[in-house]
Amino acid sequence: MRKHSLYFALGMMMTACAPQGYEAANDIASQTVQDIACKDQELETKLWDGLKTYLLEQKAIPSAETMKQAMHDQVEKLAQDNPQMTSSDVKRLAGDLDKLVDSLLSEAPQGERVESPEQLLILLSAIDVGDRTTVFRSYMQDKVRGDFNQLKKTVQSFDLNCPPSSSGSGNNTAGTTPATPEPETETETPAQPEPNRDYEYHKQQALNSGTPLAVFGGRWAFATAYQSCQSMQLPSMNDQTPDVQGISIVGKHSDGVGSKRAIASLSKVQSTHYYVRDMSSYGQGCFNVRQNPLIYDYGGKPYATTATDSPIDLFKNNGDGTSVLGIDCSGYVFTSMATAGLRLKAGRALKASDSWAWGSSSYVEPQDNGLTCLSKISVTPAASMKAGDIVAVYGHVLLIDKVGADPFGIASAKTESDCKKITSNSFDFVVAQSAPSKGGIGINYYEARNYLPTSAKMKTGLEKYAYYACMAKITGKTYTPNVGTLSVVRHKGTAECVAPRVKMARESCIQSCSSLAR
Repeated sequence: MRKHSLYFALGMMMTACAPQGYEAANDIASQTVQDIACKDQELETKLWDGLKTYLLEQKAIPSAETMKQAMHDQVEKLAQDNPQMTSSDVKRLAGDLDKLVDSLLSEAPQGERVESPEQLLILLSAIDVGDRTTVFRSYMQDKVRGDFNQLKKTVQSFDLNCPPSSSGSGNNTAGTTPATPEPETETETPAQPEPNRDYEYHKQQALNSGTPLAVFGGRWAFATAYQSCQSMQLPSMNDQTPDVQGISIVGKHSDGVGSKRAIASLSKVQSTHYYVRDMSSYGQGCFNVRQNPLIYDYGGKPYATTATDSPIDLFKNNGDGTSVLGIDCSGYVFTSMATAGLRLKAGRALKASDSWAWGSSSYVEPQDNGLTCLSKISVTPAASMKAGDIVAVYGHVLLIDKVGADPFGIASAKTESDCKKITSNSFDFVVAQSAPSKGGIGINYYEARNYLPTSAKMKTGLEKYAYYACMAKITGKTYTPNVGTLSVVRHKGTAECVAPRVKMARESCIQSCSSLAR
């Protein structure tokens, strides 16, 4: 008996008393090893999606040892089907897979002190897209990239038989995950498929009026979130907008920074929430937001699967924030871009599941964190901030919805001394965001001059941008501000950064809107 045949027999004996999670791990291993045999160029993407699907469906962190056992068993099966493989080949391939699994399921979660499947989902997604916002994530980027490169090098050295696709992954659902389950609360009439003409109609209206695609995406996401055309017509929030009542802070997240929120009194939220209080009924196919309001959820991301056609679902809890419905700032910005068909990483497939990947800090230095479709703006004598720009600090990110003729309030400045005196009080633009504003309201439009005093980092950083915009006007020069803690970035809009859009669950509800203009 050949040595690897003996290993195979031992593997089968171990499988008979397989540990918890083995079956799901074996699905991933089966798909991975089949892709190795076929030298599939999508091997890496499928493995990422397989791990993410495991976390979504099993609601548990996969054991590195269980995953390695499953990989070993599948490698032994591969060897049985390919007699030309030597024992050395089997050992080399199994060793490469061990290193990769240890990096992803042992070293990475230990390094960030991952405590839940949702936290690991976000971490693996960040490593997948190229996030380098911390020293540890930069290290893991290089480590995992090296592991994948070594695996690919080993695979290329083999001449293996590619099995029929039907004999591959079994129950692995990566890329073929079933449709999103029904939300927690809904009207009696089930949602109907949203005809493309409705979306295209509103998109064309927006483009005809000169609205940037990113702004349209933000508005589409906003109206869908509130399942309401009426919410779009409300004035942007300001100092006079009352706080929402009935939301309680019930603790801190594990990072010690973000607060956990819960709805303590539904009736108070219904009567005071700026975007919900005047809604009494919802149309056919709409989610009843009044009965289950979306509020600010620190760390909350939209629900999605790894399927290429998965919608972004704001009406099913993803589990990474708290039990309330709602998303955080980066979840809203990603949704705004994706639903408009704007990639964040050049050439990368635009999928709902990437909403887990980029946090607010990633946008501060976009080129370093895989956000290659974004670049920092320059201010010129004639132009500065534009609608559709993204503003990010470490801890928050938002979208610019509207700008006035003089967004930074620099028109009357004549000297550098005047430029140094500009404050956010003179700003004339509107931000679109998901934030704990007004007691935890969540997704909102806010007058910048009224919002910025509540966010010291945003205020300080944007006042520096205002200074450079003012100096550009006075000196006739162009500046690309680099203020360290804040960046204003813009989507490139190039062909490699545009893709078919990602749909949103329940977006058919807003087909009755005559316009999404504000």
